[in-house]
Amino acid sequence: MTRRSAWWMVVAAAGAWLFAAAPGDLDAQPAPSATLIRVYAAFGPGALRPGVLVTRRVSGECFAASIADQARDDAWRCMSGNAIMDPCFQGFEGSVPVLACPETPWSPRVTLLRPTKVPARGQANESNIGRGMPWALEIGDGARCTFLTGATAGVAGMRVNYGCVDGKRSVIGDIDRTLPRWRVFVDPGTGVTVPLQDVAIAWY
Repeated sequence: MTRRSAWWMVVAAAGAWLFAAAPGDLDAQPAPSATLIRVYAAFGPGALRPGVLVTRRVSGECFAASIADQARDDAWRCMSGNAIMDPCFQGFEGSVPVLACPETPWSPRVTLLRPTKVPARGQANESNIGRGMPWALEIGDGARCTFLTGATAGVAGMRVNYGCVDGKRSVIGDIDRTLPRWRVFVDPGTGVTVPLQDVAIAWY
């Protein structure tokens, strides 16, 4: 076999492979996975879960359903002294009712609150996990943002709903759940556009 005929065989084989490949296969990117939903759980049956770190113990009153985690019927807005803690989640230490008030959903650190008046179970909003507004979000690039419970500003006619840990970005408006991978508008705080970004994780 001459070198010219061998060269043509290589070209023909490559052409056949390209012809057999479906359009778009050569530059196709893997589709992003669905948004992960994680439920915060400080308590097991009658006790705090192993790994939960109690940083302080206080007493106080739980006076309203949580604003930070509106999808949970066991989440409360509580006060100890002049400090408001939200969310605080109901549970028990043995037979004693207590509430765990975590710093963030991804931290093991909690303030344990013993209520002066035990809040009634089911008094808060109906459980709406996966449908209501999450307590916190992790957007596709890894930034973590928590729901803002106080008065906030508006951007492009939408409420600033989440403040991000980096102190620069914020999430505005409602969550787009039309795809398995949820999306939100993330305001970078600079420039004149607000991009739509994927939500990797939603915490309730």
